[in-house]
Amino acid sequence: MRLTDGDRIFKDALLRGTGRCVAMLSTESARRKYRPLVIWACGRNLGYDTQIEGTRALFLYDLIGQYPSPEPFLDVVEERFFASFNKGNWLFQQEGELLAIFAASGNKRARRILERGYGRLLRYLRRLNPAKISKPYIPAPDNFESLCEQLMSCAKPVEVRPILERIVRDMGRLCMRDSFWNATATGVQLSLEFALGDRRLAAMLGKVKPDAETQAYKAALDQYESERQKSWPKVWGFRKVYRRISEQGTFGIRYMVRTWRLDGRIKDIEGLAKLYVAEKDCETRAGILDMFSGPDSKCEKYLPLDCVLRDTASDDERLRVSALGVLEGVKSPRVHDFARDMVKTRGVSYEAVAVLAANYRESDDDLLIAALKKLGEKRHDVYSALARIPERKCGSRLSARMLNYLYKTIACTCCRERVVRELGRRRLLTDGMLAECLHDASIDIRDYAERLLSRRRAKVDLAMVDKKRGHEK
Repeated sequence: MRLTDGDRIFKDALLRGTGRCVAMLSTESARRKYRPLVIWACGRNLGYDTQIEGTRALFLYDLIGQYPSPEPFLDVVEERFFASFNKGNWLFQQEGELLAIFAASGNKRARRILERGYGRLLRYLRRLNPAKISKPYIPAPDNFESLCEQLMSCAKPVEVRPILERIVRDMGRLCMRDSFWNATATGVQLSLEFALGDRRLAAMLGKVKPDAETQAYKAALDQYESERQKSWPKVWGFRKVYRRISEQGTFGIRYMVRTWRLDGRIKDIEGLAKLYVAEKDCETRAGILDMFSGPDSKCEKYLPLDCVLRDTASDDERLRVSALGVLEGVKSPRVHDFARDMVKTRGVSYEAVAVLAANYRESDDDLLIAALKKLGEKRHDVYSALARIPERKCGSRLSARMLNYLYKTIACTCCRERVVRELGRRRLLTDGMLAECLHDASIDIRDYAERLLSRRRAKVDLAMVDKKRGHEK
């Protein structure tokens, strides 16, 4: 399908989950024009980072609602729902949540699709032999967990208890066959808690008939929690961490320096930093730097800046990248000037742009925006770093130009919410922008926009009343 300029604008808004899409469907001719793109979107996982921001189901529901009949769109959703039940969980979850929203609004077809999906997925799980599963991960159990939540979320009040009892007994039968399903039972429990609330679920489970399946379900939850606590990672000292990095790398222990900081174990942090200074092996040196990397590492108190800057010029690429990763967490005029010079003279690289973004100044706008346009998909991580600046209270203040640029380009709805709130705090949100926000993929952005618009309407009404009183006098 060849896209026109208008199509590209609409598709960009689709992929970013902004309410501009809904505004662009305000006329019949526009609805006809963009209908193929809306249908295309119904069969794609639109989420930028679904694990963090959630699916785009409600966003798609609003788009489909601009058309007289949802049937052509549900055709696509149904096909992708069943095609993805064991091929990846984010698309399955998006389609399931979209069906649940339609079902909750009274669409009987959507409810039937969910029920068929539950039956088909349960039969698939029953056929699985845990001893013969060769892949390290299969999506079907996670999809079953989300489907349980979706069925519960669209249930009528009189249906909640029967659905709960069916899910508990079905899961209990699986757990009776093999303890492999204990983890899935725990996931189902969390999904049900999300749909019903902790207290309500506990009260309802207490009233379920204590048959063998129900008892097996509850026992699976207890057993999994007990095993999880036993396997909880221990906090190591800096010498053991150093040996682990030297022998195996940082996999599974990247959290350790952060844990030390939270626990006040400053001697361990200082000890590992001293080992970094003395280390000669590039691989081990890079591994230690990785332990201190990240935007909130606060490592400048412990790692000598001269050593880190020297490693950014290393011939070893792994060490060079690790050193730049550490500088992302260092707020310093010296680091700012280093990053600015690096972007200007050595060419645009993600690591250098990320360091400059972490040390943002308004005078960097032209350089940053030009560099971001050259980064490709990696630019989204830098967008996130810039969007977090207002929250970090690091002394920087994003310019109005940068805030508007981020609002128009950010794909992650969580990051866009930060930008929208900062725009609102500084009274830079226009009524048009707020109207778009009312249909954003983020529920939090929608709620925030609704509150701001309500306040503005209240002020206008109050001004009209005062004006009328003035005329009467």
